[in-house]
Formats: sequence, structure tokens, C-alpha cells
Amino acid sequence: MPRTIFGLLLFSLFFLPAACQPLTQPESTSQAVSLPLASPSVALPFSPPKTPMPQTSSTPEKSMTLEQKIGQVMIIGFDGTTVNPELRRLISDYHIGGVILFARNVESPTQVAALTNELQKIALESGHPGLFIAIDQEGGRVARLTEATGFTEFPSAMALTATGDPQNARLMAVAMAAEMRAVGINVNFAPDLDVNNNPINPIIGIRSFSSDPAKVVEYGLAYAQGLQENGVLAFGKHFPGHGDTSVDSHIDLPLVPHDRARLDQIELVPFRAAIAADIAGIMSAHVTFPAFDPTPGMPATLSRLVLTGLLREELGYDGLIVTDSLEMGALVANGYSPPVSAPLALAAGADLLLFNRDHPMHIATFKNLVQAVRQGKIPQEQLNDSVRRILQAKERFGLLNPVAVQVESAAVNAKSVEHLALSRELAQKSITLLRDPRGLLPLEASRPPLLLEPAVMRDLARSLGLGGTIFLIENQPRVSQIADVVHAARDGRTVIVPVHDLSLNTQQLKLIQALVEAGSPVIVLAHRNPFDAALLPDEVTVLVSYGFNPPARAALAAVLLGQIQPGGILPVTLP
Repeated sequence: MPRTIFGLLLFSLFFLPAACQPLTQPESTSQAVSLPLASPSVALPFSPPKTPMPQTSSTPEKSMTLEQKIGQVMIIGFDGTTVNPELRRLISDYHIGGVILFARNVESPTQVAALTNELQKIALESGHPGLFIAIDQEGGRVARLTEATGFTEFPSAMALTATGDPQNARLMAVAMAAEMRAVGINVNFAPDLDVNNNPINPIIGIRSFSSDPAKVVEYGLAYAQGLQENGVLAFGKHFPGHGDTSVDSHIDLPLVPHDRARLDQIELVPFRAAIAADIAGIMSAHVTFPAFDPTPGMPATLSRLVLTGLLREELGYDGLIVTDSLEMGALVANGYSPPVSAPLALAAGADLLLFNRDHPMHIATFKNLVQAVRQGKIPQEQLNDSVRRILQAKERFGLLNPVAVQVESAAVNAKSVEHLALSRELAQKSITLLRDPRGLLPLEASRPPLLLEPAVMRDLARSLGLGGTIFLIENQPRVSQIADVVHAARDGRTVIVPVHDLSLNTQQLKLIQALVEAGSPVIVLAHRNPFDAALLPDEVTVLVSYGFNPPARAALAAVLLGQIQPGGILPVTLP
């Protein structure tokens, strides 16, 4: 069958009349740009589907089998950098609607492009719509596509806000979307719309744009627009808000105890704006909110009061709701394994269920979902609504019958000179000098510094290329290590100390205090948590970089050596 006819058949099979409008910016930012849905021009020689989904004129979800519908709501991870037989079977026989890529799946742009082409080929030849191919590529420390594997790394969300111009968030997202599209990735689980105003939050931090809801809106929507105007679905996270937590939901279940009035003023502000701007998707948080659902220990991901009552009905959102990964400790440690939590999340109002690795678990969960629908625990009409949204989003972004990406040119498009230059420029604009009371900047060329290197930053600190002496310390320096550092700095050399989460790593703070008491000149690099600055002695110089990836390190080195002046603006209010 000619490819053009096959494409028309798939289009007629899955086309849904949609009232979607492109994501727009708030009035304070630039005017919206229409969302281009054009795909690369070269198509793979896909064969006609062997067992096509039933055809209807406008509501294909109602003619699909129950198993086909359940498959479409699942997004799964896998091991390796090629398609294994189990993954192939899950896509072809279990009708899986999407996959998520992690760092373990990435070797190079050409490898990723070939992988995504094969994944899409399997789906289409099995008679299914094209796949969501998703990734967590926020910028900063959450990046699966790295410079070591041939992609461009970009600054964090908070670094973008520190530049003082929301257009920088859009420009960065445009470049990121181009690299993702070049290798066949069409969904980014970003931006992070959490308002991070908790100094001891162990998981969000610089992933948030700001502690100010208005700034999160301004920069978060610009970021989402940059993705969506370039054909990548943006998913704001983590609804209703993970910013004011002190527990990592990867480990256990956090609780946000605030009343409804406070949540309306802070946490919900960015999500309301994203809904008004027609963001493609919203990711739920494995966090409990008694003000929304008083059930003790009820995560938002599993709460019908939160996902349906609040997000769907009260806030009026009709885009895609995806869960955070159902293998995370916040659920599993509290008795909700993925086969248990998945039916609960779907019943609560989620459209897409996100899983990590483990194909036997995926199959067990699939069977539990089918059984839950047959037993009436999940209404058939609600499942139809979820599948409608999924197919509608795939149609809107040209994913029902996606064409192949150019494998040969993937490397050039993924790490272009222009993208690298943009990454470095944005990082340089973000570096924030909070204080320099002793005039230690720039470093004196004649006096090489003493650079401390915590265990979590082995070989990273030395990559600053400052010269001088590298002194290895533990994340929590022992008393003997502190004494050794003070002794090594007795000659008056400037000591450079990268710190992270001083409220948790209190020995780092004791080390800095000991150096100050000994009269040593100290420059502190706050790379993970800008709130650390509030704990530091007044005598130290404080530079905030909002990350320590390649662009942040290059920018820090340029500031320390006096090649550029730091002009960033602190995006959080220090306590």
C-alpha cells in the first residue's frame, strides 16, 4: 500500500475535531506564536497495520477494545539502548501508548534517533497510533541528554530566572525542543512549576524557577511556549505543588499542611496560569494535601478529590494528566506498588500512568487495569475520556502517524554550535554575586587558590580549570579533615568551597566557620541550593550558580578569573 494512502487511513482513523489553541503567554510577556505541527519530511517505509484499531468517524476511543485503551494510558521505561523482545511485545501486543527515556537509554544522538524510529515503526506496523516518546529534560541537574553523550546541556530553571529576562526561558526551550525533535523525542516532562519557598526542600530547589509564584508563571510559561511552539508537549509539574516540602517523594510521602487560602495564593498560581495557557499536560505530585483531601496519607496522585475534583472540575483542565513515576518511594513505601497504585490513579482522574523499568511488572499492571475496568472500579466512560485526550494530543502534535527522523544528521542537530553558545551565554548571565566583602574577585593570578572538592563532586570541581591545589573532602567533613583544611590554608591562600544543602550537610558549614575564624579568605559556591547563602558567615564571598553542569562550571570559572562580571539576580527570598 502506498505510504500516502496509509497515512490518510491513519489520519481518518484517529482524527478528532479539537478546539485546542496554542499555548500563549500572559499579557506581560511576548505574544503567542502559533504551534507548528510540521514533521520532518522523510518517512520510514512503514508497512500497513496487521490488526488496525477499529475506525469511526470522530470518536475512535469508543470503538477500541478495552485492552487497546489500557495500553494507550501507559508510558513505560526500559533497560538498554536498543529494542528488546519484551519491549517490542509490550508495544505490539499490549498496545502501549508511550515510552520514557532515561540516561541509561542514551549513548549518542544517532543511537537515540535509530531507537525512536524503531519504536515508532513497531507501533504503526502493529496498527496503533504513534507513541509518546518522553524524557525528563528540565535543564540543570535533571538532564538525560548530556554533553558526554553528544547533546547540549542547559542551565537550570532557577538560573533562567536569575538572568532577569523570561525570553531566555523560551529561547532555551526552543533549542532543547529542536534537539529532542532531532532524535524523535516528542514529550518533555517539564517545566517544573513548583514554587520553591522551603529552604530545606531536598528534591526541588533549583529545578523551580523561583520562590515567587509570579516569577514561576512568567518564566514557566515562556519555557512551555518554547517547547510547544516547536512540537514538543510540555508537562507542568508537580501538581498541586512540591515546592514547600522537606521530604523527597522518591523516598517517602511528603505532606503540605497549609490551608486552602495559602495554597490558592502560592502553590496553585502557576498551575492556574498554565491551564489558562493550554499547556499540553500536567504531572501529579506524590504529596499529600489535607486541605484538598483529608484522607490520612492520601497522595495527590491517587486522590479523586485532587485530580478530578480540583484539577478537572474546579480548575477546568481538559489536557493530559500524567502521574509521576509509580515506582517512587512515596507510593511504594506506603503500600502502593505500581500494580496497586495504577488502577487507583486512573480512577482518580489520571490519563497517563508513568512507569520505570521492569516489563513483568508492566504486564501485571496492565492486567490489573483491565480487571479494574471490568469490575466497574474505573468507569468505562472515564477511560474513554482519557483515551480521547491522548489521541487528541497525538493528533494535535502530529504523532498519530509520525515520520522518521534523520539518523545521519541527528548528531549535528543535537549539539550545534548555536545551542552551545546559547547555553554558555545564559549561564554567564545567571551567575549571582551576593557579596564580596574582602574583594576576593577576581582571583589573583599570582596566588593560586585552594579548591575543596566534596565527594559528590569528584573531578567536577577540578574541571573549573582554576589551577591551584585540589583538596578532597567528604560531604560531611570529619573533624580531622576540617583541621587539615585549615592547616593547608594557613599561608593565606583563597579557599574556594562548593557547598550543597548546608541545612543537611552541617559539617560543611562548620568547615567554613573554622576557616573564617582562622582568618582565611573564603569564596563559597552555592550551586545546588541558593538558600544556603542565608546560613553563611558574613565574611565570606558568595557566588550562586544554580547548578554545576558544564555551562554553569564554565560561567563560574569565567567569573572567578575576571573574564566576565556576575550580573545575575537572586530568584528566591532568603529567610
